[in-house]
Amino acid sequence: MRARKQKLHITWREAWPVWLTFILLFGFGAFGVWIYMPAAEPAPKALLNGEDAVLRVADLKLSAPQVFAYPLEPDRAVEFFVERKGKDGIVAAFARCRRCYRSGQYRQSGQIFCGHCNEPMVRLGQGQAPASEIDCTQIPIQLEKSSETVAVRASAVREAFAQWYAPILSKSISDDGRR
Repeated sequence: MRARKQKLHITWREAWPVWLTFILLFGFGAFGVWIYMPAAEPAPKALLNGEDAVLRVADLKLSAPQVFAYPLEPDRAVEFFVERKGKDGIVAAFARCRRCYRSGQYRQSGQIFCGHCNEPMVRLGQGQAPASEIDCTQIPIQLEKSSETVAVRASAVREAFAQWYAPILSKSISDDGRR
């Protein structure tokens, strides 16, 4: 004897709890991803050639660097940041280290990390000079601070870059050409 195959007919009245469960699980999952996704880092503010970065002290949030891109040449821009540390401490420094300059940088948890080493870059204290060897130290930029504003002059960015980065970059370009 052959058994008859019976078709299962489920009506929407019988299946709605299953669909509701799937919809709720998908909804909670999408909501969780939306809540816990890290916010995308804002793009650096592009400055024009010769333009100074002027910020209000009240706009600087604690341990939240504001990144700027200053054009040194038509095809190359250098990134630097201004950050508030503590109650009165405000620092401006290049966002890339001298050793791994071409690898870039990224921001995470209010810190700037070297794109090559994946380590937080060492930040010099007030009055400290960078070491002569090439390392992952953030090179500070001179800034002008008043009671309400902070200004990083374009000339200070160009001078600091010429002193600390240009010799290293020109040497690495000449080393690449000899190979």
